[in-house]
Amino acid sequence: MSRHQATTSTPTSRPARVQARLRPNVGGVLLIGAVAWILLLALPRAAKADWPERTVKIVVTFAPGSANDAAARIFADALSRTWQKAVVVENKPGAEGTIGVGSFLASQDDHTLLYTVGGSISVAPLLVDRLAFDVDRDLVPIAATTEIVLTLAVNGALPVHDIPDLIRELKAHPDQYAWTSGPGLVRFTFAAFLKRHDLRMTYVAYRDAAQPQADLGEGRIQALMTSLTASSSPVQAGKARFLAVVNPARAAGLPDVATVRELGYRELEIDGLGGFFGGKAMSDPLRKRIAADVAAICRDGEVRRKLEAGGHIVLGGTAEELHAGIGRQKKSIAEIMKLVDIRNTQ
Repeated sequence: MSRHQATTSTPTSRPARVQARLRPNVGGVLLIGAVAWILLLALPRAAKADWPERTVKIVVTFAPGSANDAAARIFADALSRTWQKAVVVENKPGAEGTIGVGSFLASQDDHTLLYTVGGSISVAPLLVDRLAFDVDRDLVPIAATTEIVLTLAVNGALPVHDIPDLIRELKAHPDQYAWTSGPGLVRFTFAAFLKRHDLRMTYVAYRDAAQPQADLGEGRIQALMTSLTASSSPVQAGKARFLAVVNPARAAGLPDVATVRELGYRELEIDGLGGFFGGKAMSDPLRKRIAADVAAICRDGEVRRKLEAGGHIVLGGTAEELHAGIGRQKKSIAEIMKLVDIRNTQ
């Protein structure tokens, strides 16, 4: 046998067990590759690190310039810095928030969020016939952001300095005074308060949200229950006074004004919470990621100062807060409906 023949024949002479050890496990490689591909396909886009891939839109159910719109814009600005992508606000006000909710649900994707208040879920469906959506089925709470500060104020000429004074004055002068309020749950809560205490006032409806505080200061209405930002001007001018904060906790901007709970009139209490919602199609990983980012923003000192200066109580940025708050509002409106016709409140 030649030297060349001996060299070239060596591989074929290896023991079978050595060849088996060296032979690639083709079936195993294919199986691992298939599993990896399936996992990649199953991985929600929302869980990928590159989200957001483009501009994020926030649909806001309030008009530009309103207190809730201002809060949404503060969060949009902070989120744009966190996500390194533009975050824009699109205002869709009207019909107790249902116009904005409907617009969001009609065009949602994983780069669109809804910013609204609990009343859009707890109260609005009771007021609008034949909604094209089901808020409990189609909306998923992502993160609570703030409670808008709500106050009860009276005209300065009224001989009233607390809620017992107000009750006595209204009992002594039935149907002689007028009132108005913010929309939805705020209005129904005050109407039920009047009913509970057998008080009679005239309700005045407004189209212009800025007009009530001017009329409160001039004495054309005597009581106004609405957001702090929509009632502060006549108080600052010395033409009106705050009787109470309607929220469960005192407001940073009104440290000396007691809450209705502290004063013993918890039937007037409203939490006024707002926050971010997603659609059912949004994945759980994305909702959790957004909630974590919102919670971090809620803890930011500069953001908190801006929100508190704008008449808000800052919350913790969790879905649980939104769930719980909406549950409380639903319970509250159920009690109110035993006293007043919310579709014909006077």
